[in-house]
Amino acid sequence: MSTKSKDDKNKIFIFRKLINLMFQNVVSILESNFIYLSQIFARDREIKFLYKDGVRIFFTKDVPSDFAKSINSFLDHSFSDKSTLLKSTKSRAVTTDIFPQNGSNGKRIFIKRYMVTNRLKGIINLITPSKAWREMYITNKLLKSGIPTAKPLLVAEKRSNSRLKESYLITEGIPNTKTFLSFIQSETSQKKKRELLGKLTNFISRLHNEGFYHADLSLRNILVSETKGNDLELFVMDIDKGILSKKVSSWSRAKNLFQILRLMNQKLYFTEDDRNFLIENYSENSNFLPPDKLWKQIKRVDLYSTIKKNYRKIKRGEI
Repeated sequence: MSTKSKDDKNKIFIFRKLINLMFQNVVSILESNFIYLSQIFARDREIKFLYKDGVRIFFTKDVPSDFAKSINSFLDHSFSDKSTLLKSTKSRAVTTDIFPQNGSNGKRIFIKRYMVTNRLKGIINLITPSKAWREMYITNKLLKSGIPTAKPLLVAEKRSNSRLKESYLITEGIPNTKTFLSFIQSETSQKKKRELLGKLTNFISRLHNEGFYHADLSLRNILVSETKGNDLELFVMDIDKGILSKKVSSWSRAKNLFQILRLMNQKLYFTEDDRNFLIENYSENSNFLPPDKLWKQIKRVDLYSTIKKNYRKIKRGEI
């Protein structure tokens, strides 16, 4: 087979996989929209809902109603303190604060703020959930499946004439954590490094087998918590763009592995043997594809990523 026909075959394969991924995304969005409306109108037992001063508020039983009612002033105060601001971009900001509790000093919480910068998206969000609500929805489903992640407490959607302006997600802090990248880079033992990579592949295959695809998986948004007895627990974070489905396709699995490998390629700490071990161990844990077929799929994802990157450069006039 000629090189040209191989490239054409790969492009057709990539196009078909993209159509399938888009379909999964639409199904996931429709399902979450149904749950969103049911929480507003049917008063979901697990998630409470109230509407106050133009804000839609969804909160769990761990949040007192009085706190939920005063959420506007709490959020304004939290983001006015620049010393606690952890991240700030045009469309997203993250800060930390203390959740007030009776009879105690309170507990550490993290607050994400999503800003709607596109007017059309604000209109679309008239009846559809915000990014913050969608993240809470996916997080709760993962927790019910036994997947460790940050526990959501409250979502607030600030609206003007029902059009979404900002949405907020409050989650509990996870004590004694580091990113997986910083944790593994502190290890000097090759044996210990392989044990950690084995834990990572087991965790990723578990996510996939539970039907969860992370749109931006990285060694920086997987956290490691060291508990008593030096037992390690991994947590998945930043899941607002995740997709839940009955089955994660081989393309989506390969894309997540490609995202992990891309960062590993940038760090001198990781060797070629480490990368091969990652794929072989994932293949064994997931029982999905043999390593050679998995590598082939990852190369297709890499090809698609390059095409997409070059297309964006052309649009910006850089090529």
